[in-house]
Amino acid sequence: MSQYLSFHARGDAAFVWHGLTGDVAEMSRDVLALLLSFDPPRDDAQEPPATLSADQAREFTGILRARRFLVQTTGQRRPDEMSPLLAGFPRVPRGAVFQRKDEEVAVYTRAGKALPLDAVTSRRFLRCNGERSLGQVLADAGSTALEPLLRLARADVAALKILAKPVSQGGVQLNAAAESTMPYPKIPDVRLYAVGGPAPTAKIDEDATFASLFSAPHPSLGGRMYVQAMADELRRRGAFDGAPSPFQVLSLGLAMELPEARVETNIARVQQAESYRAVILNEIGAQLGFSDGKNSGLLRLVADAAEALAPGGVLIVADYGHPKAAARPDSVSFADLMTQAAQSGLRGRVVPLWEVLDLDVNAQALSTTRASFPALQAMFAANGLALTHRAWLRSEIEQLAQGKLDLSTVHGLQWAPLSERALGLSPKEFWALVATKSPRTVH
Repeated sequence: MSQYLSFHARGDAAFVWHGLTGDVAEMSRDVLALLLSFDPPRDDAQEPPATLSADQAREFTGILRARRFLVQTTGQRRPDEMSPLLAGFPRVPRGAVFQRKDEEVAVYTRAGKALPLDAVTSRRFLRCNGERSLGQVLADAGSTALEPLLRLARADVAALKILAKPVSQGGVQLNAAAESTMPYPKIPDVRLYAVGGPAPTAKIDEDATFASLFSAPHPSLGGRMYVQAMADELRRRGAFDGAPSPFQVLSLGLAMELPEARVETNIARVQQAESYRAVILNEIGAQLGFSDGKNSGLLRLVADAAEALAPGGVLIVADYGHPKAAARPDSVSFADLMTQAAQSGLRGRVVPLWEVLDLDVNAQALSTTRASFPALQAMFAANGLALTHRAWLRSEIEQLAQGKLDLSTVHGLQWAPLSERALGLSPKEFWALVATKSPRTVH
């Protein structure tokens, strides 16, 4: 097994990062166990993990060898893993963040740290276009120039990938992880994890919500904040029509202040029948139902909300998912929520969340991933600019940088229509169930 590997995980999926090539291999625990069985090197025959057949073990071993996660060795000497890479093709991935100043480059890591390169290494780094071989990039510099360049391929930097083929011949396609937004949390005990041990706990990203990207007034919301747009939708749906104020509103997952209402955030109060003019369940599926893959917690809340709503009251459930997709461990099944709402006496439909918010999704926005965003923040900070966590439009970034930062010297700024991507989240993958409780009929 290569000595340059680091091990990461998200749930039952292991991700092994090659520190020399920048390659990332996603694998199940049994394939990880197969990889670990080659450390230390062994010449004797050995049984594959019980869940893999002999044919599968041979197939995966061949794949791991082809991608240099397994390397050929003789005796007890460690093989030279660097020199064979001279035939590979180094490429700077789109997600790498760096700034060119004069003859030198400063690379910024996902931990928000600056990694200045000397002028010679900078020139070589900028030649890594995925078409020149590593040997051509180094030219006659000698082996001493190899290590500082390959240092950029390690997981803590992720600014270089070594491909087996030139990009023009399918190099990126050969390595599907060439643009990876890894790494996920490191596995503290990889051997324990391989045999069923717990996955490492990811650091809670408090800003990894759709609402947080629009927590400040935003041009695409007509100068409103997310919470204001949600309140406007409640009014438009008639949640507050024909009832004396202050209205009772329950909002879970979204802090709201409404001049005409008392807003509660205590989940226990859902049980109080017919007291709320509106109930909002905003991006809480991860806490109340993703885990079992059935959305059971969220389904219960929809049923409870139906009882708690006053006649004519409005329920809005906004979350990540798709109206036709089945429930999964990481997303909401809106089809199930719609069925539950109907069974609970509510009338409604599932619509794109951007439609609920009246969000203009046509402008170009910053689509750089959340994994790379801390590097961008550090680079902007080094130039005296504060890049806060929000859905940045391209026009806003250009205005922010005007006169202070030449964006033509910056690598790592990626743009896409706001409908496709906003700082690692895709607005089109967020939907909302909007349902109304029938008003009482007077006979």
